[in-house]
This record gives sequence, structure tokens and C-alpha cells, in this order.
Amino acid sequence: MSQPSNDEHVLVLYRSSDRADAALRSLRERASRVTVLVLARQEPERSGCCDTRSVLWNGVCRDLAQEQLGRAMAAVDDRATFGFHMLVAPDSDAVRALAREALAREADEIVLADRRGSGLGPLERRRLRRISGVPVRP
Repeated sequence: MSQPSNDEHVLVLYRSSDRADAALRSLRERASRVTVLVLARQEPERSGCCDTRSVLWNGVCRDLAQEQLGRAMAAVDDRATFGFHMLVAPDSDAVRALAREALAREADEIVLADRRGSGLGPLERRRLRRISGVPVRP
């Protein structure tokens, strides 16, 4: 395994697939630091006394995201250069949450590990490229 040639910090939006796993392994070659994010979309919780559907659904989404993190960890051998985190974001504005997270983590680039399987639709991907202060690579 070769050492990365620069101090680049790449933030990766991950959702488990063979293509996403291959992308993680290839990033190890070029970035000195890789932050893997799994998106857990959250619905607004209703304040009614008996409506717990959103609360339950949000818990399911967080559990599924945790499973995705486990798959990401299993996909890479060298975890020293990787950080694995869950991004809990409102379903209505996950793109803005991702863009803010990239800036907060001082990422040099956002990479969608598997463009079609990233969890972002075509309009969301376009919006991310438009509003992000960090370059986005499919």
C-alpha cells in the first residue's frame, strides 16, 4: 500500500455497495485523511400525544445508518486514515446538512462513493454541487 502524497481531507458520503467499497479503498491511496459519513434522514417529530410513528421511523433510520457504518468499516483494511460517522439530518434538507458538515470538518472535497446509490437523488446532487463551499466529486 502506498502512502498518500498530500494532506488532503476527503469527506465521503457512503451507502453500502460494491462500487462504494471500491471507492473507499481507492481513496486510501490519494488522501491522508478520509471521513466516511452515512446519512440518517430524520422526519420531523410530531408533538401529538399518541403519534409515535416519526419517532419510531427515525430510530429505524439511525439503526440502518449504523449498519451502513459497519459495512464501511469492513470495506477498508487500514482504518488509521479513516473516520466513520453518522450524519443525522432532516429529511427536508439533507443536502444543506451535508454541505455544512463538510465545512465544519474542513474537508477539501466531498466524494459520493456511489453516485447513484448515495441516497441523494439527481436534484439533490445538483443542489449539493451548487451550494457546497467544498468541491463535490461523483
